[in-house]
Amino acid sequence: MWDNNKLIWKLPTHLEIKDELPLSQDWKKVVENAKNEVKKIIWWNTNKKVIILWPCSADFKESLEEYASFISEMREKYNDKIEIIMRFYTWKPRTIWGWKWLSNSRPGEDANIVRWIMDSRELAINLIEKYKVPLADEMLHPQLYGMFSDIYSYLAIWARSSENQWHREVASGSSIPSGFKNPQSWDIDVMTNSIKAWQTASTYTIMDSVYESTWNMYSHWILRWWRMNNENFSNYGMDELELTWNFLIKKWITNPAFIVDTNHENSNKQFEKQIEIMMAVFDNIEKLKNKWVDITPYFKWFMTESYIYDWRQDWPKDDDASKITKWCSLTDPCIWLEKTRVFLEEMYNRI
Repeated sequence: MWDNNKLIWKLPTHLEIKDELPLSQDWKKVVENAKNEVKKIIWWNTNKKVIILWPCSADFKESLEEYASFISEMREKYNDKIEIIMRFYTWKPRTIWGWKWLSNSRPGEDANIVRWIMDSRELAINLIEKYKVPLADEMLHPQLYGMFSDIYSYLAIWARSSENQWHREVASGSSIPSGFKNPQSWDIDVMTNSIKAWQTASTYTIMDSVYESTWNMYSHWILRWWRMNNENFSNYGMDELELTWNFLIKKWITNPAFIVDTNHENSNKQFEKQIEIMMAVFDNIEKLKNKWVDITPYFKWFMTESYIYDWRQDWPKDDDASKITKWCSLTDPCIWLEKTRVFLEEMYNRI
């Protein structure tokens, strides 16, 4: 017991969890094949692009399976040019209210982290085996990374963690292609140092173990907006893209690469503008060529929030989960399946 903390559970080890819920060798190929494709995209060994799709939160089994079926269909149709990865984000960075996501509890149920970590892993394996879809997660808690490290093909670090020493060190030892969102300040030096930290060998701890990493050569930026004097700014404009290019080149980043987050404040929470933002990125990159700045090789594509229904919903004020509409985002607003289908076709033809 530490001060006012009460010990309520002991977590199984990473190996115990993987042994209890293993991903079979055959299905590991789905994970590895997608992971290797993203590595080739980041490493400039292919002309394919990558897009990370799904809403902010993994929530209900029914909606996850319906969306995975859609992703499976889109992967089969567009896989020669686009590597589509389904977001399976199991944690939400909340501390004071609201649902903290699938690895903490099911919507409307009490927290039981041991139970729901196992449930989340089981659900992820089911999606991989039933629909052959590769998954991505956001590393909110580095000490839990090892419990899922064999089932993810992509990993993101959210903005408030990009400066965190522990996140940087754990990511440096990951074999998963990892993107981190720029800090809210849009401090380019911080972004650059984050990538350099990921690309540096390190010694770090997780629980009662000490690890030694090599480096993650597939680390890259996720441009997600920035804030100054309490005002939000997008960062996919021509000037911001040129600034990104300058730092990627002049700061001697190994394997420089970035993708663009089309939602959040980049869209000013106007989720329907995500397709416009994609087109604007293409247009701005073309305009930069007139300034003898060709950022095309460094631009690996998009992270986009999409779900089965348009828009979003609030958590019920009375905490009654029965009032939640499944298939509609509990967090950020999303474009619905048919719009997603349309923009994927448009983007495919744009490559």
